[in-house]
Amino acid sequence: MAVSMKYSLAAVLLVVMISASHTHARLNPKHKTHNVTFYAHEAIETGDDATARIVAGPGGNISALQFGALVVVNNIITETADPNSLALGKLQGLYTLDGSKKYRAEVTIIIDQPGDLVETTYEVVGQRAGFNVTNERELAVLAGTGNYLGQKGYAVVSTVSQTLVPGSIIGAQYNIQKWTLVVGKAD
Repeated sequence: MAVSMKYSLAAVLLVVMISASHTHARLNPKHKTHNVTFYAHEAIETGDDATARIVAGPGGNISALQFGALVVVNNIITETADPNSLALGKLQGLYTLDGSKKYRAEVTIIIDQPGDLVETTYEVVGQRAGFNVTNERELAVLAGTGNYLGQKGYAVVSTVSQTLVPGSIIGAQYNIQKWTLVVGKAD
């Protein structure tokens, strides 16, 4: 009985210490975060202006956004939703579609500002709802480089506008997505 009481007390103290350390990390001014907001302009299989292409599919079928499809992405990112606004860089990477109408995104966000001597990037991964979904999605920001070296956090992505494009590819569309990265320096 005394031994189990001792272990119970130790477990309670451990939980209190862990909770206190997490609270301290959130309140510690060294862990301040900041937001980076931009708009990605994505043209999925829209013809010559496409910024996202299906490069592999089940049985070699690259004519639809379906289970097993692999999409390569090279989207322009801008300061506002207007495609003619200030270009900030690129969103490049891969989307892999699974059978549940979701896809896994593995992308590099390249911020290219005039006067920057080093390339600045964020690595982002996560699973998102299908392409035709407009609700907010969250993805993990794993790391930053250049001016954002050592930063990590999360990204909130929402679709601002979406236009389906009729043609030979099922699911061809033009999307504008708002990305807000909430990031900070990691210890």
